[in-house]
Amino acid sequence: MDRDELRKALDRDELNYPRLAEEAGPESIEDLEALVAEDEPRIAPKAAYLAALINAEGSERVVDLAARSRHDVVRASAAAALGSLTQAGATPIAERLLVDPDAGIRARTVKSVGSLGGDLQRSLRKVADEDEDPGVRELAEEHGSD
Repeated sequence: MDRDELRKALDRDELNYPRLAEEAGPESIEDLEALVAEDEPRIAPKAAYLAALINAEGSERVVDLAARSRHDVVRASAAAALGSLTQAGATPIAERLLVDPDAGIRARTVKSVGSLGGDLQRSLRKVADEDEDPGVRELAEEHGSD
């Protein structure tokens, strides 16, 4: 599936991500990265999420790029995608998103990484103790296992 086919597939309102991940395959990671880099709020979030589901070399790079977007919707998609990455791949991205200025993105990150364990549990403890938003603190308390 080439980049234009990916763009068309991702531009639909209803997506079957697992099927699309299978069709696109690991060879699509570079094209997905390019679509995220375009930073188009309709395509980039879907491309980042799809890259995480494909779980190939470079998937973390695509999600990390999305996590740095100026668009909240793209960063929110990166946060949602974290649960599909390995703990090692998700940790540095989650660390950044757990201090995002948008409370909704911090909350989505907490939900996505609560079961991953490791160093993220210390980060969730810090969010539970220190986040400015009471709802985010409560979610971190619920999802952390310390």
